[in-house]
Amino acid sequence: MAYVFHNRNENKDKYDVLVKEARSVRNMGILLTLGLIVCVMMVPFSVVSFCVIGFGVLSLVYLMYKHGNVMNEAGILASGVSGENRVFDMLRQLPNEYVVATNVPVSYGENRSEVDALVMSPYGMYVVEVKNHKGLIEGDCSDRVWKQYKNNGFERTMCNPILQMRNQKRILFGMNKKRKLSVPINGLVVFPSASDVSVGADDVLYGLEDLNSFVMEKNQVRVKPIELCRVIKAYGIDLNMVIYDLFAFYKKNCPELLEGIGG
Repeated sequence: MAYVFHNRNENKDKYDVLVKEARSVRNMGILLTLGLIVCVMMVPFSVVSFCVIGFGVLSLVYLMYKHGNVMNEAGILASGVSGENRVFDMLRQLPNEYVVATNVPVSYGENRSEVDALVMSPYGMYVVEVKNHKGLIEGDCSDRVWKQYKNNGFERTMCNPILQMRNQKRILFGMNKKRKLSVPINGLVVFPSASDVSVGADDVLYGLEDLNSFVMEKNQVRVKPIELCRVIKAYGIDLNMVIYDLFAFYKKNCPELLEGIGG
């Protein structure tokens, strides 16, 4: 089983903030409703009371509208976080020589991004970009925009995640080069909740059944143990949590790479 290190998930943080905001808006709406009821029942009718009640009703409508928008935005974030967690749970089932870091902030020069899942192993590195869109996803790997269709005929567009994944690979390449790390970098996009994906690209998956087998296709040892330890440490993982499994893998499968380092 792979070791999975969870970084802070900014989308989860944003979701928590939105839920808190929605509760605050809801509570304001409840208080305003109670105030309107009291005003209608207790205050004698007049032009002033009519204006106050009218303003209160308009304010209540606005709060209902705002609450709906906030909850809709929170729902989108919750769906994304849920999809990521499903992918993380699946990657955890990779063999012991794999190490996974989630929600990894990366930057090189002015180029910044966040890698949903960064898989590191004796075979190299894998960038995994997660999109939890449902339904049918259509497009071309060279298009900037793809389309999403649901069973109810709903259609929306989305930015091409392959371009995002490739940009993240470029950032990682630059970061590794700066750190003098020489490690192969592969990448894929996974839609855990999509019913089908038609984009003409081999590095895009839908569902989770083939995720780990896809990652494990790159099964040629290409990273020396010392180099892999440097990579894992560079991306914020405590080596003490993974060193035993990595040492056991190299000792069993390629002991010659351990020569001169106590193997």
